[in-house]
Amino acid sequence: MSIKDRLAKKTEGLLVPNKNESGAGTAPLRTGPGQMLMVNSLMKESNEKLAVLEARLKEYEGTLPVKLIDADKIQPSRWANRDVRSYDHADFTALKEEIRSAGGNIQPIKVRPLASSPERYEIVFGHRRHQACLELGLPVLAFVEAVSDQELFKEMDRENRTRADLSPWEQGVMYRRALNEQLFSSQEQLAREIGVDPGNLSKALRLADLPEIIVQAFSSPLDLQFRWAKSLNDALQRDPEGVLERATELAANRSVAQSPKEVYEVLCGQFSELPKEDSVQVGGRVVAKIVAHRGQVSLQFGKGVLNADQLKRLGELVRGLFDE
Repeated sequence: MSIKDRLAKKTEGLLVPNKNESGAGTAPLRTGPGQMLMVNSLMKESNEKLAVLEARLKEYEGTLPVKLIDADKIQPSRWANRDVRSYDHADFTALKEEIRSAGGNIQPIKVRPLASSPERYEIVFGHRRHQACLELGLPVLAFVEAVSDQELFKEMDRENRTRADLSPWEQGVMYRRALNEQLFSSQEQLAREIGVDPGNLSKALRLADLPEIIVQAFSSPLDLQFRWAKSLNDALQRDPEGVLERATELAANRSVAQSPKEVYEVLCGQFSELPKEDSVQVGGRVVAKIVAHRGQVSLQFGKGVLNADQLKRLGELVRGLFDE
């Protein structure tokens, strides 16, 4: 078969404009050179389109697939240690409202497929965004990538520290769990792998290792701060019985110390005297408490105990104490 015949077979059916009187209509290519020109033209057009597509694909090179996933098909990471009380804070409420108004999380979280159940996922990072979507009944926008336990831990920690997301105590508990489960062979390797200052890592671990009653002395463990780790541990070494006794009192009576700093100071023995309380009983019922603390005395009545006349008489009695 000649070159002309082969070209005719390959370009069979290709049409070019027919230059008749009306300037309209089409006619099949008749000559070998004409067919070759048409093939070259089509190839050039195809190559140009291919080049455009390749350029667009390069824009997405290295990116991860993103998909919408039902929130109930995603579970928290076993390495995470976000305290449930963090969801009661105003910043989480604001995040939840932002996601509600947008109809979903604009910034994707990251998940990995569960080996035991490919239709379910484990969070790498983005626990708060997932929790917000879960409470709102919205699907979660998520990057999906299969990563190892160690890579998951490093990415989760990096994301949390970038956002200043986890409290020092939460970080410490997370690091302690990773070491206890031998995800990292040593404290030094952990600090090196996640890129944190060894000193801060040590402080976080000290907070995580505090006895539970000391953590309970604070209104929330989220109140614990890095700079208190050494002092609290030193106080425990000097006077374990005294610190634990004060912690028990603080946990049982929130009026002893109002702010986290006051709790810390009482635990460390910076105030030698704990508040003294006397109950005022009438007919076998406690109607009031007299609390003396740091030179201040307060008289506290239960709700509804005093009526208007009794409140007026109380004022007169107090004035009478100082008139004598």
